[in-house]
Amino acid sequence: MATHQTAKTSYVPYRDGKIAYRRFGAPSGVPLLFLIHFRGTMDKWDPLLINNIAASRPVILVDYVGVGQSTGIVANNFREWADDMLEFLSLIDVKEVDLFGFSLGGFVAEMMTLNADPKKLKIRKLILVGTGASAGPGIEKSPNDYTPHAGAPDAELSNLKVLFFPHNAVGEKAAEEWWARIHERNESTSGEVPTEWLSQGFKDGGAGMKAQVDALDKWSNPETSRGLEGSYDRLEQIDIPVLIANGSNDFMIPTLNSFNIQQKLPNATLHVYPNSGHAFHYQYAEKFSKQAVLFLDE
Repeated sequence: MATHQTAKTSYVPYRDGKIAYRRFGAPSGVPLLFLIHFRGTMDKWDPLLINNIAASRPVILVDYVGVGQSTGIVANNFREWADDMLEFLSLIDVKEVDLFGFSLGGFVAEMMTLNADPKKLKIRKLILVGTGASAGPGIEKSPNDYTPHAGAPDAELSNLKVLFFPHNAVGEKAAEEWWARIHERNESTSGEVPTEWLSQGFKDGGAGMKAQVDALDKWSNPETSRGLEGSYDRLEQIDIPVLIANGSNDFMIPTLNSFNIQQKLPNATLHVYPNSGHAFHYQYAEKFSKQAVLFLDE
């Protein structure tokens, strides 16, 4: 069976270009679509997490429009990102799906769930990791200045240690191990050259990253995240089972936001992992993958 390290990339025509994706894992079951974080590509998922989940169910990894191996222009709002992903699932003939959204990918997952046409796609279950909702009472902005790390020209381990993991010896070790694992997919294992982080080295003049920042700014502004453009005011409409999880001290999206969205969702469970941060699911990859599979199989 193919793994995250070996799976081949497929492409589906979209607009005037293409969307890149990989589909592998168990031969049957409801597929789980993974939606990644700021500047991330599908190559940057932790194989320890992905492979443990893929052992029991089909998984789909995808690059957003304009990111990684997908062509096009990065949209500056999450409604359009969600629409792209909904159309992508239609194009590859997926009619029922579970969603896994990490960080900014959680925003996309919420928008997909809220804006999907139930006659065309059944979104069965939702996993929200290290994320929150659009602007609203109780949704807190980070007190930490993460811009120098998240917006650096080169996404490097030194920056991601600060953003993703606890600032102690445990976090240092977890970050080093995760960094080594995400490089297990390479040209020798997959036959494909790994993709760079979005706007790596600002080779695009920073345009892709700027569009993502613009989307985040709109999402966190109550004036530009209303109705179909946001999730906060509509969270109660998400009545499917939801698993929410986070680290005990998320540097980027305060852990309190996970509690606050859990309180607004009618069928949501919250788990918080000790001595961990934004990427707790990489620090506890084996443990969390078991929890995710249990949730999806219930």
